[in-house]
Amino acid sequence: MHLHGLSLQYFRNHQLKTFLFPHQTTVIVGPNAAGKTSIIEAAALLSTGESFRAEQVAEMVMFDQDLARVKGKVIGATHSTDEDETSDNPEITELEVVLTRGELDGKRVQSKLYSVNDVRRRKKDFVAKFFTVVFRPEDMRLVEGSPTRRRHFIDTALSVSDPGYAVSLKTYEDGLKRRNRLLDQVQAGQMPRTVLSFWTSLILKHGQVLQEKRRQFFALFASVTFPLPFTIEYLPSVISETRLNEYAEKEVAAGHTLIGPHKDDFVVKLVMSAHVSDISLYGSRGQQRLAVLWLKLCEFQYLVSVTGQQPLLLLDDILSELDVEHRRDVIALLLTGQAIVTTTEEKVVEEVLQQLPQTEVLHFS
Repeated sequence: MHLHGLSLQYFRNHQLKTFLFPHQTTVIVGPNAAGKTSIIEAAALLSTGESFRAEQVAEMVMFDQDLARVKGKVIGATHSTDEDETSDNPEITELEVVLTRGELDGKRVQSKLYSVNDVRRRKKDFVAKFFTVVFRPEDMRLVEGSPTRRRHFIDTALSVSDPGYAVSLKTYEDGLKRRNRLLDQVQAGQMPRTVLSFWTSLILKHGQVLQEKRRQFFALFASVTFPLPFTIEYLPSVISETRLNEYAEKEVAAGHTLIGPHKDDFVVKLVMSAHVSDISLYGSRGQQRLAVLWLKLCEFQYLVSVTGQQPLLLLDDILSELDVEHRRDVIALLLTGQAIVTTTEEKVVEEVLQQLPQTEVLHFS
């Protein structure tokens, strides 16, 4: 799998740009706000169908424009088995996402439209044609940040690689919202408790699917080698019929669901001389950054193991966050497959070129 090219139209601050990636590694160097991260965002968008930075789709559309386009050509992508999918060359797949503000020519339209080889697709039939692992400065807060951030880390990897997980996640989240609204109404005396029955069964069924797949996800981490002996402890807010019954009164009093995958978390630990410590509480800043690097390496190896593909590694100005020794460790990862790296520092470019002399360097001004 190789992302051969990327075309952007009115995407962020790129009016009309085409980027080619003929080499295994491409380094994009330039000042802040030059549009480097937008390249990373666009590549990930073609993989997952979602932006990792935009809270609203309209943020990705250039000011004063009605729509934006992101188009990519992937060589060796995973193809759908749909009978109506055709391509002149089955080894090449063209992916496109059209982004809108929700309205065109006075008519309501979808905010995101997906196409594979110029054929309109639903999101679930668009994603996972190729895979990406994104590593950006915000990820440095993954270990000591909020549980929401850590759950997003889990869901990102599992949703793109396991269609069943993606379906269960969406069903669970939709059912949870509906159940919470009803719990609020039951608390206010506006609805009887019997209205909860269907939604309780729904979140139970899909919540158990999510937690089992999360356990399997973390189980693979033990096989990833790393200079420091990190380990991970999954902390599920176990959802079961028994626990839901136990929490029934408390949930009505609270007006929302108190247990389930939406409350899950995990802890990264460092094992040193039989002593195990929570890296978020007792680790140094450097150890915490290495723990994040380990998590990203685990994500990478997980996708390799379950998809049989080398994910596209997207490093957004992350090398400058690490010391020289660990920059070398990250650069060594670039030997395993295709990578796009952004940086503001020429010294980072020099270090990459020393280890990977065939690297393509793109300069932004």
